[in-house]
Amino acid sequence: MQTIIRLIKRFFLDILKTVKEFFVLLLGVGLFVYNLFNFASDRYCDNDGNLPSISHFFECYNSATYYYYDHQTLILLVIGAILIAIGLLKVKKR
Repeated sequence: MQTIIRLIKRFFLDILKTVKEFFVLLLGVGLFVYNLFNFASDRYCDNDGNLPSISHFFECYNSATYYYYDHQTLILLVIGAILIAIGLLKVKKR
């Protein structure tokens, strides 16, 4: 019974050691992928030059949806890419 517990303990310690070694790479990939899909969308309406009114939102004739990244998302994308590069350099150095 104690040998099984030792094997399980050794297994989890090996996993923890691997996660600690590659933490920068894992953090970079997590930041990058999360923020890659964290885009926002909005709608642009062109009602033939008419001035916006209260019913402007509901009477959108020529609408176009556009997608964009806000400033925080762009900064976190760049930080994630930098952490990925650092992690890969660290792996290559090993």
